[in-house]
Amino acid sequence: MKLQSLLAIDTPVIQASMVWLNSAELAAAVSNAGGLGVLGPNAGRQFANGGIVATVDAFRQEIRKTRSLTDKPFAVNYLLPIEGVDISFKYAEPLLEVILQEKINIVITSGKDITKGEAYIRRLKEAGVIVIHREISPTVENSIMAENIGVDAIIVTGHEAGGHLSEHRISTLVLLPQVTDVVKIPVIAAGGIYNLKTAKAAMAMGAAGIYVGTRFITTFESPASLNTKQAIVDVQSEELVEINTPAGYIRVIATESIRAGRGESEVGIIKTGMLDGDHQYGVITVSGAAGGIGKISSVKEVVCEFSPAFNE
Repeated sequence: MKLQSLLAIDTPVIQASMVWLNSAELAAAVSNAGGLGVLGPNAGRQFANGGIVATVDAFRQEIRKTRSLTDKPFAVNYLLPIEGVDISFKYAEPLLEVILQEKINIVITSGKDITKGEAYIRRLKEAGVIVIHREISPTVENSIMAENIGVDAIIVTGHEAGGHLSEHRISTLVLLPQVTDVVKIPVIAAGGIYNLKTAKAAMAMGAAGIYVGTRFITTFESPASLNTKQAIVDVQSEELVEINTPAGYIRVIATESIRAGRGESEVGIIKTGMLDGDHQYGVITVSGAAGGIGKISSVKEVVCEFSPAFNE
């Protein structure tokens, strides 16, 4: 089954659920343009405090807000419990309840070991939800495992991606064709995809669609600060560096504070840098392909640029 048919969308372009950098406005714009917008648990939020109750309530409100902005399909991201990350266990059940109560049709699960979240995936499937799984550190082996567990599609993320990096450092070019050779469910490519050429390359390697983050950060509809968008447009790929954070390695723009050795340990540094626009104390995490993004665009322009890759 083609991804478009599975998800009831026109163009298999899925907007990544980037922490602090997603909102009802962005998700609805992607869906209205024919792709699939995605909400994360902190979608639309401006502050990190509030606890479980505030997070769950805000998540529910953002889902309802998205529905008021589009009548097209959209998805939500759901973090499966991760060993050693206590917060992932605390939020798992309350957020799942919201997803089921709000009758979300498409869920993107993510985690470090799908077997730890199999029971949650089973509950989603029993409710008739289409489940797309994204392993944080994907391999051929765990891609096969996800298919056997019964998810409807998988996202394979190469090392070129923004956000938290895979432990395995395998590029999209290397990993994607290995996975598409051995699984039968749709495979969605992620990592380093920012224009028509890179989308065509993903399709040539057997992908059924693409999962895009950094390019959507540089859209007018993105909640990222304007100076963050401009910093991404201005950066060259050779100016990017990898730093260690409590949640793992991320690729960032080498701002003055990064070059001075700051920004490697603070919690919330992505929010500080990218949502608040404070590049002295925060970070700007991006795909390795950020150097190819030449301007701030509308979501519709981005989706339309990708579209010909899926019509050949």
